[in-house]
Amino acid sequence: MRVAALLFALACASFAQQPDARSIVAKAVKADDHSDRLTRDYTFKLRDEIRELDAAGNVKSVHSTLDEVLYIAGKRYFRPLEVDDKPVPAGEARREQAKIDRAAAAASKLSDAEHEKRIEDAERDRAKQRAEYKDLPDAFTFRVLGQTAIDGRPVWEISASPRAGYHGAFQVIFHSVEGKMWIDENDDNWVRIEADVLKPFSLGWLLARVAAGTHLTYEMMRVNDEMWAPKRISLKATARLLVLRKVRVDQELTFSDYRKFQSDSRLVASGDQP
Repeated sequence: MRVAALLFALACASFAQQPDARSIVAKAVKADDHSDRLTRDYTFKLRDEIRELDAAGNVKSVHSTLDEVLYIAGKRYFRPLEVDDKPVPAGEARREQAKIDRAAAAASKLSDAEHEKRIEDAERDRAKQRAEYKDLPDAFTFRVLGQTAIDGRPVWEISASPRAGYHGAFQVIFHSVEGKMWIDENDDNWVRIEADVLKPFSLGWLLARVAAGTHLTYEMMRVNDEMWAPKRISLKATARLLVLRKVRVDQELTFSDYRKFQSDSRLVASGDQP
């Protein structure tokens, strides 16, 4: 009896020590939202490369853009730097820079009340764009697969499969995908997400229909020892545009050169950040 009781106690203790996958994901959602807010204080470069493939998987065409992204008084601006790996023409570069300068000058003339309202409006827009993240903990069934390391940091490896009981606003999308996520044990932020489309679903009002087999990779990186920011997003997709044209594309977004800056009165770079 004593041996049986001891084994039962050890089993209970072992079960109690098992991390709750849903709780880990819920913490990651909050941590990612916090990091997303902090990115509004940074400028960074975004390279977008799209490779269109033929039916055999051969590359038909390649198109790329490189932009600098920055936020001025809560609004996001893109400054084109390159198109297809070539610098934008000097005239266009001057015009785009002039737009940024005018936006910064206009922001510097806002009253405190106007500035506060603009920030509040931007935060409402940001919340709408990220609404689906809040549903993540309830939309999937999560399971801890184990512990591993990414870039020398310990992470939880967690699987996610659609939960039939979820009937939220994003059920069409969430019921159509499954995947894995790796979440930093110390910062609670997700470091990597892999997702696969299980069945077709539409994006927008009949603008595109994403096919089964589409694969998404989303990687994050630690920036300035204060936040996690996007590093790379890779999408291998088959879609039908306007329900007529079927396309196969590989798209890769690369984020780099995060730099903290101030834009309330004028653009002031605070130095390059890793």
